[in-house]
Amino acid sequence: MLLVCKAKKMSLEEHLKDLGRLLTGIGQSHPGKKGILALFNVDQAKDIISYFQMSLFQHYKLYECMFSVPRDVMVLGAENVISVVKSEPTFPAPLEEGISSEIYSQYIAPPVPQSPITGTEDSRINQPLEELGGNEKTADEVDPLSGFTVEDVKTVLNQVTTEVIGSLQAEINEKLRVQEEAFAAKIENLQKSRFSQ
Repeated sequence: MLLVCKAKKMSLEEHLKDLGRLLTGIGQSHPGKKGILALFNVDQAKDIISYFQMSLFQHYKLYECMFSVPRDVMVLGAENVISVVKSEPTFPAPLEEGISSEIYSQYIAPPVPQSPITGTEDSRINQPLEELGGNEKTADEVDPLSGFTVEDVKTVLNQVTTEVIGSLQAEINEKLRVQEEAFAAKIENLQKSRFSQ
């Protein structure tokens, strides 16, 4: 039946008429016209019809759509190749191991080539900042936490978290109280309506 649906592209009404033509003459003692499936008895013909109703005719529109509507072609993947010009890195790649930049520059990084002229401005450019200017700190480099101890920081953090958690807990308790009152009112209304009936 599905092959007929696919090949002939028959509608549901035409398919039902075709099934009726195939089943003609079943149950008649002297039929003038016999169908192809006349070798079945009436009960078997009813079972065949109910089977086709449950399996094929129930989803006939789906089968029509499946056999007649062309499928869209899905693109599962596309590969694009983009060529870029690599530049020479002026700085080392980010350190994933978490080592400081001084250790990286001293032990891991390749040595900076020395310029052929020594003692001029070129050699001063390649020197680290500490060697050039000493260890003086400017006003911008003052540590903002230098006047506090670890205990002071812990105390402040403890006070802030207590305040925030307390306000959140009060807000949650208020919302729960409002919901509880609403549910209690609904339960009372249901009980009143049940007893009044």
